[in-house]
Formats: sequence, structure tokens, C-alpha cells
Amino acid sequence: MAVSAVQLAKLALQHLGDRYDITSLTQDTTEAEQVNLVFDNVRDALLREHPWNFTKRYTSPAALSGTPPAQWTYMYSYPSDAMKVLRIVHPLDPRGETLDPLDFAIGRNATDTKVLLSDQSEPEFEYTKKITSVTEFDPLFDWAFSWRLAQAIAMPITGDGAIAEATERKANIAVGTAKMEDANEGSTSSRQSRDPDWIKARM
Repeated sequence: MAVSAVQLAKLALQHLGDRYDITSLTQDTTEAEQVNLVFDNVRDALLREHPWNFTKRYTSPAALSGTPPAQWTYMYSYPSDAMKVLRIVHPLDPRGETLDPLDFAIGRNATDTKVLLSDQSEPEFEYTKKITSVTEFDPLFDWAFSWRLAQAIAMPITGDGAIAEATERKANIAVGTAKMEDANEGSTSSRQSRDPDWIKARM
């Protein structure tokens, strides 16, 4: 079941204690004010922090005209909906399992437009899409985001340093678990062969 922004805010406030609650993000309360102040920033920071599966998109833009900066051969438009460009998909290693990654950089062209720089003539870029609709969030992201939101508003709302510190610890655990579960979704031969060194030593 998809959640709403209000539900995520209520969950974040619940992490701080039963006495904190809202019914609307537009109501004139300290809780609503603090949530609105940081909601978008916390969301965007968490989106950039990890290559969440539900945010991954691909684009193959045409090369832009003009002269790229020194040491680069081509310029491409930076995706307008991108939160973070992750990699160039290697045509000989699409999953990124065996070959070194293809180099690229972020820059600005002569008109100060954000661009992607590469030596590849027809690259496919994998990127994290900036998703603002909470109905598109993965359930694990919902939980991690609610804790990060709680962490951001803990001190302004409660004024209690102990609560703020405890919330930060719990937020780090929630985010770490969400990242791990997200990374483990799906299966590749490379992941299956990546045993820790201490295990390999016993084989």
C-alpha cells in the first residue's frame, strides 16, 4: 500500500514519541513547520546516498555540439531528472562485474549548462532518478526515510540531546539495513562469488 507524505511525516514524529503528531503538512504547528523545512532535503540526500533499485534509469543522449574541455572527447546533456549519474554501462560488461568502469565526469559547457563528459561515442548512462512522489518509494526506503526525517527534526522538536542521539543511531541502522536489502535484491554471478577473504582462506 502506497503511503503519503503526511503518513511518512507522522511515522517520523512517532519515532520521537507518542506526544508528537500532525494531521496535515499545512497545519500551523511546530511539528509541521519542522517537517516541511527539511522534508525535500532529507529525501534528496538519501536518494543520492545509495543506488536504490527503484530509482535506476538509463539514457543514451546524443553528443552535444561545441568543444569539450581538455582531455575529453564528447559532451552529453545531463539528464534533467537525474539525482546522480552512476556509471556508463560497459557494452562488453553491462552488469559491471569484470571490466574496469568507463571514465566520465560532470562539467559545464560554454553556456554554463551541466553536462556529462566522456570519451565514449555512444554511451548509455545509468543514473538515479530524482523521485519526488512518495507513492513511488520502495517500502524499505519509506522506513529508512522516516528515520532520517526523524533524525533531522529530533533536536528542533524535542530539544532533548539524548533523544536526538538515539534517533541518529536508529536512523543509521534503518538506512544501513535498507541499503543492504536493496543491494541484495536480484542475483548476479559476481555477487555469488564475492566471498569474504576469511572464507576464501579456509577453502
